[in-house]
Amino acid sequence: MSSPHLSVVIPSYNEELRLPRYLDEVCQYLEGRGCAYEVLVVDDGSQDGTAAVVEKAMSRYRHLQLLRLPENRGKGAAVRAGMLQTTGKLRLFADADGATPIAELERLELAIADGADLAIGSRAIKGKTTRVRGTLHRKIMGTIFNAVVQVLAVPGLQDTQCGFKLFTDTAVRRTFSLQMLDDFGFDVEILYLARKGGLSIAEVPVNWVDIPGTKVDLVRDSLRMLRDILAVRGNDLRCLYRDREKPAFPPNLSSHGK
Repeated sequence: MSSPHLSVVIPSYNEELRLPRYLDEVCQYLEGRGCAYEVLVVDDGSQDGTAAVVEKAMSRYRHLQLLRLPENRGKGAAVRAGMLQTTGKLRLFADADGATPIAELERLELAIADGADLAIGSRAIKGKTTRVRGTLHRKIMGTIFNAVVQVLAVPGLQDTQCGFKLFTDTAVRRTFSLQMLDDFGFDVEILYLARKGGLSIAEVPVNWVDIPGTKVDLVRDSLRMLRDILAVRGNDLRCLYRDREKPAFPPNLSSHGK
């Protein structure tokens, strides 16, 4: 079977409450576009009914699939598993809370069509037709973290952490196969590897709204991500990324219509 035009990867950990609405939004939007697609939810060892929510939705959407990881490893591990498992010519990963509407995909696709190897949603760049709604605390912490990222890792990118990023197949293979971080800092690592590998990165303003129920602790996780940034630089200095090949998790894939 030929590869779909688009794969959408949704990493999920204990998302039984927020995921159903976003699954409907994503699948109905993609059905309306008329192009070949697949949606893969990666359940990162959830302890709630996340898997059951996806399995129920699979009866309605034949291009929806579920990949269950045996234990909670972190968002980075879940995204890596999904991006390497899927086969789309373009591959998007999107946060399960739906903070960025799926229709914002079109903005990223335009950047890819203009020659970018990957296009990342940005809450920091102001667009004429985009709006970002979040708490002042989140905005302040995000600004501080991104300033550190620009100094230590990927200068010029104003928002590395928005969970809405689109990659070409080539960009996926040249970044996620080298990824070593399993936690929230993986975004910076992927962008660092892309920049190091000569890939073109487009930062695109998108609509975004802070959805209640986040599992992110801004202070704790910002410190963890700072640790991860330093780890990326250390990994590079020790040449640990050179010729590295890191496979996805062994598949435990449930699907309909395959």
